[in-house]
Amino acid sequence: MITIQQRPTVRGRVTPGTLRRRAAKLLDALGVPDADLVVVLTDDEEIRALNGQWRQQDKPTDVLSFPQNEPFAVLGPEAILGDIVISLDTAARQVEEDGMLPRLEPVVGPGPWSLLDEVTFLLVHGTLHLIGHDHHEPQETERMESAEAEVLPKLLRRRP
Repeated sequence: MITIQQRPTVRGRVTPGTLRRRAAKLLDALGVPDADLVVVLTDDEEIRALNGQWRQQDKPTDVLSFPQNEPFAVLGPEAILGDIVISLDTAARQVEEDGMLPRLEPVVGPGPWSLLDEVTFLLVHGTLHLIGHDHHEPQETERMESAEAEVLPKLLRRRP
């Protein structure tokens, strides 16, 4: 089951139904179509508090992932993946600053790049963290970016 929660401070900025459909396509592409996933859409204030509590970083971030499994555990189709928290404030700033678009343009083609596109990328990125991907080492980064590049165009229905 996919649960999308919107905090009142960000309500109306992203359509939860569209994000839910994209999350369902993502889980299907990852081979866990019936997995449990919670996505919380929030603001910088809440994500800053969470980032401080869980990562000891007193600043807002774009996405946090809270996995319920060991990294790269063998997941059945009905796995409980965990929670993803996305700051729509940070995502909106990243859109204005061309955030991920330069890196993703070879995969999804040229802009325009919307807030929903950015949130979809953050959904992919966060979900990959839930299943064990990371980007602390160059080899890990390459593997994670390859996984993002494979699935993101399918969700956005865009091609270079």
